[in-house]
Amino acid sequence: MSVVLNRRFLLQAAAAFALAGCQPASQPRLRLALAGSPNASWNGVWVWMQAFMTAMETAGQMMALSTNASLGREEDRTELTGNGLLQLNDASISEATAFSEAYVIAQLPFLFRDLDQFDRLLEDESFMAEVNERLARAGLVLVDAAFLGGMSGLFTTQRPVRSLKDMRGLRLRAMDRRDLVLIEAFGASGVQVAWEETPQALQTGIASGYFNPPLAPVLFGHGAYLKYFSDLRVAPAHRLIVASSNWMNALDSGTRQSVEAAFAAGRAANREWSQKRLQSDMRLLEDSGIEPVAISDDARAGFREKAVEAYGAYARQPVIDHAIELAGRYAT
Repeated sequence: MSVVLNRRFLLQAAAAFALAGCQPASQPRLRLALAGSPNASWNGVWVWMQAFMTAMETAGQMMALSTNASLGREEDRTELTGNGLLQLNDASISEATAFSEAYVIAQLPFLFRDLDQFDRLLEDESFMAEVNERLARAGLVLVDAAFLGGMSGLFTTQRPVRSLKDMRGLRLRAMDRRDLVLIEAFGASGVQVAWEETPQALQTGIASGYFNPPLAPVLFGHGAYLKYFSDLRVAPAHRLIVASSNWMNALDSGTRQSVEAAFAAGRAANREWSQKRLQSDMRLLEDSGIEPVAISDDARAGFREKAVEAYGAYARQPVIDHAIELAGRYAT
């Protein structure tokens, strides 16, 4: 059985726990946070968490779930997880790289050919241990990455982009300094626009496109402004499943086995969902009035060459070299 969880409820529960002399209830609820909505059609993180919750409830564990970032911003939920007030959280990539520089590998553009190559990296126990060694200092454990469909590409309003030369004259929405560096490396110009202001920027011409996975404009209603999607396969579109290390370390062997099995159920459900999304996303874009644009291998290699030149904006050179070596290990 699950209940809706909000920040006030969580803090009240923590206070009640303390006032009770730190005596836990006979069946405490497992507390989870979902950044988006519980929509199994569009939200791959929810697909992961739903399968996890079902497995845990079958094992007799009660659940408490928050949705739509009701517990606050990314950093707020990370803090709650690190303090043990949340057991499982839906986190952004930046919440991992803030503590563990090794996970910058997930942000380097054009490093991975496809999701399978990236998934093989996530199965590397030594890599996950390297990431989690740093995350543990913040009370966190990286459990898995929840895929959001395919890999990110370029949406544009004015014209299709098939090669680097088509980038000239475009002004693209950038999230941060690294986005700006990448956009400029491609020969376009960038403008930093808050996500909430992106529809207006596209409509007025302040921005003529952005990088995102195929589902983004469908989810956020940008289909009326965007005309083309260049399938560049820039980076794996995903969010992170992060657990409280205090919770994980306190599990007895039997409960730990149930939790690990539930993690595996979440991963399997998300990967199956992702494969289905890969088959339908382009058709969904067409239905939304956005034309998918195929990119040749030679053209993508040109983008990749320029992206590699911009890697210095993402991390220190030793970290970049290590990331390239790891990705190469799973290239075949």
